Amino acid sequence: MFPILVKIGPFTIYTYGVLIALGLFVALQYVLAITRKRGIDDGKIMDVVLVALLCGFAGARLTYVLFNLRDYIAHPADILKIWEGGLVFYGGFLSGALSAAAFVYYRKTMPAWELADILAPAIALAHVFGRLGCFAAGCCYGLPSNAPWAVTFSSSSCLAPTGVELHPSQLYEAAGNFVMFIALDRMLRRPHKQGVVFGWYLFFYSVVRFAAEFFRGDERGGFVYRLSPGQIIAIAALILSVVIIWRRKHV
Repeated sequence: MFPILVKIGPFTIYTYGVLIALGLFVALQYVLAITRKRGIDDGKIMDVVLVALLCGFAGARLTYVLFNLRDYIAHPADILKIWEGGLVFYGGFLSGALSAAAFVYYRKTMPAWELADILAPAIALAHVFGRLGCFAAGCCYGLPSNAPWAVTFSSSSCLAPTGVELHPSQLYEAAGNFVMFIALDRMLRRPHKQGVVFGWYLFFYSVVRFAAEFFRGDERGGFVYRLSPGQIIAIAALILSVVIIWRRKHV
């Protein structure tokens, strides 16, 4: 919709980048509010969050580049232009989660499952802003639609087709993530076994992502039995979430 927030001569501020930064800032404030109530030192949590963010961004961008390798072979400098869009959530989530788990395991800063529970609502909250950024940039756009709430992109700087009514698939997922954040935050504030909140995050997001994929019209790689790569990963994540919830509840 509005891919460029400010443009003064060669100086450009992209809406996608601003919303990503805002989402990370809000999510970090949420994490710090929770950890301070639990008496966890800010320095410890900032260290692990920084590691997770750096590895998460690298993984999200690398996954996107691999999915669109032909384009980046022709224009390798574009690999660095993350402010224009082009992050794969699953790639970022996996690399960020593994790096955070490894960090707390070797540094012994806090139990890994406790950290995972705290970060789960924060990830959902940051993802709301991320999908709003996608909507602004026009990436992850939806299929053609004649629904009353269909949207039409008009800016030539958008990644979505212009002049066509489309499902606002980015907003569908943003709404789903916001509902997830509310539900997970309530779970986190109640007595629970460590790891269960994270397990429910995986469960909820798998369902939201699987459903949202039916409305997307952008190129996402090859389909298998009419299922997109995102839906296949969602099924695997759903199975994993059930295993995590069951095992953590019976620890």
